[in-house]
Amino acid sequence: MKPLSIKEIGAAVGFETQDSTQITAIDTDSRSVSKGSLFVALRGETFDGHNYVNSALEQGAAYALVDHGDREDPRLLFCPDTEQGFLDIAGYYRDKFKVKLIGVTGSVGKTTTKEMIAAVLESCFCTLKNEGNLNNRVGMPKTLLRLDDCHQCAVIEMGMNQFGEISDLSCRAKPDIAVITNIGVQHIEFLGSREGILKAKMEIREGMQPGSPLILCGDDDLLSGFEDKNFRIIRYGIDNKKCAVTAEDIEEKDGQTCFLICADGKKMPAKLPTFGRHNVLNALAAYAVGRELGMEDMDIIAALCNYVPSGMRQRVVEHKGLTIVEDCYNCGPDSLKAAIAAFSTMPCKGRRIMVLGDMLELGDYARELHYDCGNFAAEKGIDRLYCCGELSKNTLEGFQKSNKAVLSNEKRQGFHAMQRDDMAEELLRQIKEGQIRPGDILWFKASHGIHLEDIIKRIYEEC
Repeated sequence: MKPLSIKEIGAAVGFETQDSTQITAIDTDSRSVSKGSLFVALRGETFDGHNYVNSALEQGAAYALVDHGDREDPRLLFCPDTEQGFLDIAGYYRDKFKVKLIGVTGSVGKTTTKEMIAAVLESCFCTLKNEGNLNNRVGMPKTLLRLDDCHQCAVIEMGMNQFGEISDLSCRAKPDIAVITNIGVQHIEFLGSREGILKAKMEIREGMQPGSPLILCGDDDLLSGFEDKNFRIIRYGIDNKKCAVTAEDIEEKDGQTCFLICADGKKMPAKLPTFGRHNVLNALAAYAVGRELGMEDMDIIAALCNYVPSGMRQRVVEHKGLTIVEDCYNCGPDSLKAAIAAFSTMPCKGRRIMVLGDMLELGDYARELHYDCGNFAAEKGIDRLYCCGELSKNTLEGFQKSNKAVLSNEKRQGFHAMQRDDMAEELLRQIKEGQIRPGDILWFKASHGIHLEDIIKRIYEEC
């Protein structure tokens, strides 16, 4: 990061000091502080950074941002809330750059959309992006503080589970362009309804200048009719042909998706090195952003062709005749249905088997939504369902009670376990005994916190 003076940092958080000492690093982990850095004492569910202030200072941090402590210690800067202070410092720092910043939010697909937008922009501009899903009040500041004079663009994912959170992020990041992928049911426990989720997502406008582009998925029922005369709304979609950017002739084959991008009366062949209709929507959003920043169509399309899926997002691995789809990054009802739909069109020589975990933050809707996803899996022709966790009992019930639960005169098979280790043992047993056999595809889908990747690792090591 570029140097910041302690006086500037103090001004950003409301702490008066005339100290002109400059720092070039801000740390939040006392175990890896940089010499001469500012340590921010954050709180989490199981820790309080204030307990590690002395350790951080002993290990080389020059200052610490705290909300309580020895007022006579010149190394301590005080603010009412260190998490808010960290965000305010990042917002102050962002204002030093004229970078074109793209904010991305939505219930499903925001991380992949962010990655595709970044892939497009990186082909023409020096571009910064969030690593992984560092998209909250702590993760976003860490990204903004990596800005440097070389950056021309930044793609910033913004997540939330409460009202006001995206407003806070947007007012610090100040997007020039915003993308909203959809309005699903993730976090409905805290926001009450999809209309509440729409309201929370639309807070992204609060840090934007009037007239800025607001890029919305027109296939989403709530976004398709949304209007705001203060912004220039651009819609993309597949089913909604009234959108400015659409796709047609979608064909999935050999792990790739070919389609036509339709915009401004032109139809342009495009290809993604991944599969799924939902990824075509993500690509259309990326195309719309690239076009807003003046990129040539062919440059955008070439960048999409070279896009590489990151992390455990639908990564396909061949292992001793089995095909493993590693999709253990995130899971909610909307993203699960998108995965099921993509799985149903994936070429398969054997059986399509899904391995799932509980979906969280669904409140009173949880059982109903799990059941509905199981029902959807049956309708889309998934052959077996393996479910882990209390709520996933409902997923399996929906799967087996579907009126399409019979395939070739055989009741759709499933398995439920309360614990991940029990699920692992059953899968390993069935693979070793040949009940799961070469030609089958196992699609693992869960939130990262469920850690289904541990089961995948055991399959690689033991089978």
